[in-house]
Amino acid sequence: MKISLRKSALLAIPVAGLLGIAPLGFAHDEYQEHRAEHQGLNAEHEAQHEELNAEHNAEHEDLNAAHWAAHQHHMTRRQHRRLHRRLNAEHEAEHQELNAEHRAGHQELNTEHQDYHDYNR
Repeated sequence: MKISLRKSALLAIPVAGLLGIAPLGFAHDEYQEHRAEHQGLNAEHEAQHEELNAEHNAEHEDLNAAHWAAHQHHMTRRQHRRLHRRLNAEHEAEHQELNAEHRAGHQELNTEHQDYHDYNR
């Protein structure tokens, strides 16, 4: 009986060690997966910002071209003020639209991130 107890003890020690170490391995895998998810979301976020900046720059170029084209024609002071009010209004509207897109992109990424955490609980 002593041999059986001794064998059991010798077998139990490595098994207990494996049970204690296994959660650490799973935790490491979960951390790596979580980190990869964050890196993916950050890459999406950066891409959205680059896209919005490109849209913003294109809109500025369009407004500048419209401004330059309008100045090629004779205008009264009143027409000139009206032109600038219209261009400024378009510029402001574009900024509001880009800001709305920016907020929507952040909300979308935050929702995606929260969904990831909710699913992996």
